[in-house]
Amino acid sequence: MSVSSPDRPARTRFRRAVTALTIALIAALLPAVPARAAGGSYFAGVYVSLTGTRDYHGYVPSSYRAGTPMPLLVALHGCTENDVGFDLLSGWSALAERRGFIVVFPDQATIVNPAQCWNWPLGTNQHRGWGEPSIIAGITSRMRSQFTVDSRRIFTTGVSAGGVMANIMAVTYPDVFAAASIMAGCEYECDLLRLRTPDQAGRDAYREMGSRARPVPVIIFQGTADLIVPPVTADRIAGQWAQADDLAADGGIDDGDVDATADEVIAGQVPGGRSFTRSVYRSTSGSVLIEKYLIDGAGHAYPGGCSCSLFGDPSGPDASGLTWDFFLAHPKV
Repeated sequence: MSVSSPDRPARTRFRRAVTALTIALIAALLPAVPARAAGGSYFAGVYVSLTGTRDYHGYVPSSYRAGTPMPLLVALHGCTENDVGFDLLSGWSALAERRGFIVVFPDQATIVNPAQCWNWPLGTNQHRGWGEPSIIAGITSRMRSQFTVDSRRIFTTGVSAGGVMANIMAVTYPDVFAAASIMAGCEYECDLLRLRTPDQAGRDAYREMGSRARPVPVIIFQGTADLIVPPVTADRIAGQWAQADDLAADGGIDDGDVDATADEVIAGQVPGGRSFTRSVYRSTSGSVLIEKYLIDGAGHAYPGGCSCSLFGDPSGPDASGLTWDFFLAHPKV
């Protein structure tokens, strides 16, 4: 539950002005930065609850009409980033204008993490109704109250620490998020020493889902030369979701409807850029539940991200565009 903040109007006006000015200045100085089309609008706010306070900003496209449901994306930045920087890196606001969806960027507070990482290692941040998942879910709920949101098309994405948190959000709030995109993240509960199997992570994820359990489609991106997140982590995420989705599909029965062996492996190439391997995992009914992109030679960076950021890799596949294609194919049922 959110509560009002006495200085919220002033802070919101200030943040909205700073956000708009920052994006406008960078767009003017760096023509390569994706710019929003005329007619849409940025917004900003402060979410305050018993579990914490976070700023956020977002974008509403010019095609939005109150009363007509529109998809919503919750986008989570990585360490040493903020919400505005991640918007520029990923191009999500520009894509929202072109393809017709609302996007909101929660911002991690430096007071709770000086490096601006989401605090995913803390147990309180791995469960529904607690810590940062509760705050992010609260911001999502606020978007649903302020705009006409399509409840079947609410998605979450994140990179690095934000990718870990996007995974956590899909596990803890499967009734809210239809699908998730995880870039350079890790499996649920993130076993850095890899002492637990992906199946164990999947069983824990299924238990966390509780009565809300359902197969959640996910798309995963990982660079093969990432020195921060070992490339094998992408397989662990796929394994976690294969197990969780298999259990969720049949009320907790582990019958192999979804498994961690890819049903299709496709080689791809960005013209003039990186090669990659796309692995597709299907249920026995033929529906695609997991896609995994391993990007050859890519480091700890956002695939297809803007060159205006240290974390952008323009030579990689367009992760934002591929993510949105995947999301549109997977509304919540």
